[in-house]
Amino acid sequence: MNQKSSQLQSQTTSSADKPPKSILKKPQSFDELQNGKGQYRLVASSVGNWLDNTSIDALNHLNEQAADIFYRKGVTFTVYSDAKNIERMIPFDIIPRIIAASEWRQIEAGCKQRITALNAFLHDIYHDQAIMKAGIVPASYVYASGCYEPWMIGIELDKPIYSHISGIDLIRDESGRFCVLEDNLRTPSGVSYMLESRKISETLLSDQFSQSSILGVSDYPQRLKSCLASSTSKYDPQIAILTPGRFNSAYYEHAFLAHEMNVPLVHGYDLIVEDSKVYMQGIRGKVQVDIIYRRIDDPYIDPLAFRSDSILGVSGLMSAYRAGNVVIVNAPGTGVADDKSLYPFVPDMIKFYLGEEPILPNIETYQCRKPDELKYVLDNLDKLVVKETQGSGGYGMLIGPTSTKQEISDYRQRLLDNPAGFIAQPTISLSTNPTAVSDGIAPRHIDLRPFILSHGDGSVDIVPGGLTRVAMVEGSLVVNSSQGGGIKDTWVIDDSNLTSSSRQMVKKSDNQLDKQSIEAITASHSHYHDPVQPLEAGYENPDNAPMILLLSTANHLVWLGRYSERLYYYDSIIKQLVKGNIKKTQLQHLINHLGFNVDPNQPLKSIKAQMLSDLEQDKIPNIVHQTIGERQY
Repeated sequence: MNQKSSQLQSQTTSSADKPPKSILKKPQSFDELQNGKGQYRLVASSVGNWLDNTSIDALNHLNEQAADIFYRKGVTFTVYSDAKNIERMIPFDIIPRIIAASEWRQIEAGCKQRITALNAFLHDIYHDQAIMKAGIVPASYVYASGCYEPWMIGIELDKPIYSHISGIDLIRDESGRFCVLEDNLRTPSGVSYMLESRKISETLLSDQFSQSSILGVSDYPQRLKSCLASSTSKYDPQIAILTPGRFNSAYYEHAFLAHEMNVPLVHGYDLIVEDSKVYMQGIRGKVQVDIIYRRIDDPYIDPLAFRSDSILGVSGLMSAYRAGNVVIVNAPGTGVADDKSLYPFVPDMIKFYLGEEPILPNIETYQCRKPDELKYVLDNLDKLVVKETQGSGGYGMLIGPTSTKQEISDYRQRLLDNPAGFIAQPTISLSTNPTAVSDGIAPRHIDLRPFILSHGDGSVDIVPGGLTRVAMVEGSLVVNSSQGGGIKDTWVIDDSNLTSSSRQMVKKSDNQLDKQSIEAITASHSHYHDPVQPLEAGYENPDNAPMILLLSTANHLVWLGRYSERLYYYDSIIKQLVKGNIKKTQLQHLINHLGFNVDPNQPLKSIKAQMLSDLEQDKIPNIVHQTIGERQY
């Protein structure tokens, strides 16, 4: 076993060396790659053998290549709290997270069960409210949630699904058991990172990828489009993605999904409501929109129904929604089901609506609105994780074991001021995965977000994988990208044919791929044959469907042309100034008409130098800024 393998093994305590529970101060994290004896798990043996034969420098070089690819593609996220560096590249680690298909089946079944119950709960609280009348979920908890929308009461949806796209955050505890950390039913993000991570693996780890039976995720955009289309009974519905704009933290994902599904990416100003119907404003006229996959929070989607100061949404959208003329995905008011104060009741929801025991357990949770549980939390703040019930992105949390006395004291006051706004959970040592860091391979804590698609007919679809988030800082339990976390590719590997004798994989020649790999690569590039511009829906023959070009996009293109033309003329002036093929009278004409900050009475040589400086430092950068920034589309 080489040095790297020894580094990995040194991080895992064998069962023979474990101290008794009575003196075990810190639980040992579950290692995703190795068992308690330091041996690679059977399903991860191929990756483990690759790690044993790959140098640290090679791994870091692969991570640098991945970062370059992400940079060229613009795979970024936004940190709102950092005004100096608002847009960042998301850290990526090349060492994948491995999940056996046999384990994945439990995750899949548990996620399907959970989201089915949550959708039933959402329909119930806006209609019969049976679970509240039965006293299983207190009505006060529901009504007190900031995400409960009275607007949704009594609305009869064509297909009674509220959360079509969901993300359920899972962790693995010290015993290796998958548990639900929290639910995300409003506008869950991160699926673009999952897809881009897989493309990185296929590109940079092609040999490893072809040697493993990895279940595919590349068809997620097609699955998503099918799920969206199933939310209405209309044939070939017109779908659009509603984005708040390029300053949103997940704007890259909005543009990515619109491109992959070949549907329009629209802003609020691209849509109008007439006669309770929603239309896109295109250069060929209005196009009715049937399904809006909105990536805008509830308060901002309609200034007539919610926040009147919102400039991101569409006036009258909720009237069209109530009339049944448009489907909003996910439905307004869905966030009440992922309110952290209602999270402890999800197992009861599963029993109430489905008559089943939960497949995926919750984490033990303390409700700070209950006096006895609040007292326990206040007495043990240094040992617990405390969260805001409406918090997200890792903001507003207290991780007791890693917090200072002052931070704990400040948080104590927040709890006392508003106990109902917080919950608390034990500090669980999340499972770890080997991660390439600057000085070697080290374990880093991870979680998993599978993406669940709930179709209009009640079926549930999950791609075999998900977004693995990793806490890049040593010892940190916070995996959120906004808090310095990174991502890994998640490999769900078919282990049905794995035996102890299959640890040594048969190595294929460098230029040979098996049939399955060829089909997977071909499928992942099949969208290159699709139209590059969204088309109007509802045509029997797509070749006859008109292209959708929004008025706002056409306006941006006009300005892009004007600015590009201006840059072309500036370039011509620079060439003439450098060559010296321009007279002083011509220079004076340019100064007067183009607004150069130059004194025309100076010597010819000085005029040329100042004009060149003005072009390079002011005029050209200003045009580029206007073209890329203010007029970006």
